[in-house]
Amino acid sequence: MGWKAVRDHYRIEHIVQVTDKGICIGSGYIHDCIVIDKNRGEVITRYDPSPGWSRNADLLRYQAEMDADPFKLAELVAAPDRFERSITVFTYEGGEILEKQCEELGWPNVTHDGLIQYENMFSTDRGLVRSWAIDNARAGVEWRREQVAQAKVNLEELEKQLAQREADLRQLEAGSAPQ
Repeated sequence: MGWKAVRDHYRIEHIVQVTDKGICIGSGYIHDCIVIDKNRGEVITRYDPSPGWSRNADLLRYQAEMDADPFKLAELVAAPDRFERSITVFTYEGGEILEKQCEELGWPNVTHDGLIQYENMFSTDRGLVRSWAIDNARAGVEWRREQVAQAKVNLEELEKQLAQREADLRQLEAGSAPQ
């Protein structure tokens, strides 16, 4: 996928990263000002500042250049990226420690496959990443246990309310005579 080819060709100085949405161009605050479909190579989310907001000339330029030659954009997205350096970094996903490559370490740089290197998720130290993953998994287990306990309390209350409504219905259907 040519996220780097897109970045280099359009001289993009914003953060370019790959997410589930596609190739995203944005900032540390809004990562998807412009989104390009990873498969079709076309802009699927356009930069369109709301009235009253400042307009970013660079984002408007990138988008205008992409619009001017959509075939070039599709070609760039389809092109394999070429990297000058390959530094090994580690991250985690679920219960797996993943090995990735990058040209430059740290945020806001991205891996060769386009993942932004968040400071608490990427490191050259596999052991450190493993400890982060363990801490994250423990916190996730604790959070879910709390949610399950709360759901049980909620379920008990709902069952009590249901029982009361069923009793009310039985009483009404039994036809207690009006007085």
